Amino acid sequence: MPTHWWDGMLRAIFFDLDDTLVDDTISTEHCAELVAQELAADRGIAPAELAKAYLDAAIAFWEGLGPGAGRPPEGGIRRAMWSRALQHFGVEDAELAAALARRYDIIRAERVEYFPDAVPVLARLHNRYRLAIITNGFTETHKARVAPLELGRFFDHVVMAGDLGFVKPDPAVFHHAMRLLGVTAQESVMVGDRFNRDVEGAHAAGMRAIWVNPHGEPAPAGARPAEAIIASMRELPLALERIA
Repeated sequence: MPTHWWDGMLRAIFFDLDDTLVDDTISTEHCAELVAQELAADRGIAPAELAKAYLDAAIAFWEGLGPGAGRPPEGGIRRAMWSRALQHFGVEDAELAAALARRYDIIRAERVEYFPDAVPVLARLHNRYRLAIITNGFTETHKARVAPLELGRFFDHVVMAGDLGFVKPDPAVFHHAMRLLGVTAQESVMVGDRFNRDVEGAHAAGMRAIWVNPHGEPAPAGARPAEAIIASMRELPLALERIA
């Protein structure tokens, strides 16, 4: 039987989702502005400014998640983000915040899509490796948005770390994901755009890591470097071949 480069030690690839496989930052701001224009323009708030406030609130929420942070109350994550954005302009309106949250989720689900070079790469890899996603999201905030992506086409498991009480870079979430796929850290690699969460978290769990770094950002001083750095998903197969 012939031996291929993918038949060696590397058996599983774990992917971050947002800003690794799908556009998140730009899409979030654009969708938030559309929602603000629809539902809050009559409040005298510029839609772009409300969208920026929402993005700031969302970033603060996700960045605030860490080991021991605890799980937020069920059913109110998105609404709380919009409430915080409205409060930035002195608006206290729970009904409006709920309406913004509902409409935002609908628009995000309509517009979510993979980066153009992600699908052909995933199609190339999914019969050669076990594939899984590890995201710090919650089913509550991600279910509708990721449904159009049909993740089951490519991935054996999707780990919503928030639902489990885990947060990258806690190595516990990586160990959990590896147990799901039945692989060891030596057989695994993590691919993600966040150095502190994806690369450092994978290393803490004993895995190798590939850093998706389209803007050529420097790694944190003194940090262990990723085993490979790529600017886009189209470079991933070659990077895997080099580290395998």
